[in-house]
Amino acid sequence: MIRFKPLLIMSVVTIATFACLIMLGRWQWERYEMKSALADEPVPMMTIENYQPLPDGIQFVYGVRSDTREAGWRVFAPVQEGESTIFVDADFIASATGAGPPNADEVRVPASLRLGAPISGASIRPNPPSPFAGAPEPLRRLWFAIDLPAMGRNIGVDQVSEYYIAGAYVGADGRATPNPFARAPGADDLPPARHMGYAITWYGLALVLIVIYFAYHVSVGRLSFAPPRPPEA
Repeated sequence: MIRFKPLLIMSVVTIATFACLIMLGRWQWERYEMKSALADEPVPMMTIENYQPLPDGIQFVYGVRSDTREAGWRVFAPVQEGESTIFVDADFIASATGAGPPNADEVRVPASLRLGAPISGASIRPNPPSPFAGAPEPLRRLWFAIDLPAMGRNIGVDQVSEYYIAGAYVGADGRATPNPFARAPGADDLPPARHMGYAITWYGLALVLIVIYFAYHVSVGRLSFAPPRPPEA
C-alpha cells in the first residue's frame, strides 16, 4: 500500500521547474536535429557578371569568424544587377582592441568588385532578425543581424534581393580565402553534438529533480510503501 501526502508548495514548484527543464531539453534536441539536417544540406552557389557597385551604400554587419574566432564587421557592399540590388558579403574588418566600429566614409568598395570581375559565392537567404539581436544604427550603417530589406531602405533602395552573396574575402596581399560565413541560415559554430549534450543535461536535471522530490517526501514520512496486511484468520 502506498501512502503519499504531497507538500503543496513544493509540489507546485517542482511541477513548474520540471516543465521548464523538459521544454529546455526539447528545444536543444530540436536544435540538434535542425543542425544535423543543415550539415547535410549544401549551400547553393551562384555567380553574377553584369553588375554595377553602389559605393555609397556599404553596410556593416557584426559577426565572429568561424575560422579565426575574430570579432568584427562584415562589409556588405550593394551592387545593381538589372532592376534589383544584391548585397555582397565581400570583406571583413576585424575589431581592434579599443577601436570603435568602422567609419562608412572611410571604407571603399572592395577591389574585387571595383574591377568588375564576376562575383561568385554562396547564395544565402537569411532568417528574419532575432528579437534578441542588438538594435541597429542605420545612420552609422551598423547592423547586428542581417536585415536585407532594412539595409536596402537605408540606402534608398526598394527592390532588394531576398538573398545575399557570401563571396570570397581578398586580403591585402591579393589572396582570396573562403568566406567563413558561407553557411546555411540557422547554422552557427556550435556543433550538433553540443546541442545533444545540452538536451541530455536538461533531461537529466529533470530526472534528478523528480528523484529528489520523492526522496524528500520519503525522508519526512509523507511517502511510504507499506506492505499489504495479511488477511485476518
